[in-house]
Amino acid sequence: MALAILAELPELTREQYELVAKKVNEAGTPAGALVHAGGPVEGGYRTLEVWETQAAADAFYGSDRYREAVASITSEPRVVMTWPVHGLDVGSGWRATG
Repeated sequence: MALAILAELPELTREQYELVAKKVNEAGTPAGALVHAGGPVEGGYRTLEVWETQAAADAFYGSDRYREAVASITSEPRVVMTWPVHGLDVGSGWRATG
């Protein structure tokens, strides 16, 4: 089943966010990533990601690709919440995810 992750990155700037996003995606979208959205909130940035599975998210966050992308920032992501995703629509119509 798909998994959503809502996280906050205190004190992250727009420039840092864009740098990390570009580094993560240099080799294309990470395997298993379905959605990523990020934007400024008071005191930093907030991100929402949806992964095909918990295993796909774990593999990405444990990868050298992720570690290298975030090496330039000092802000540690704080996971606010996760939840299973039953349905998803990314502009091509709703579908069940699992």
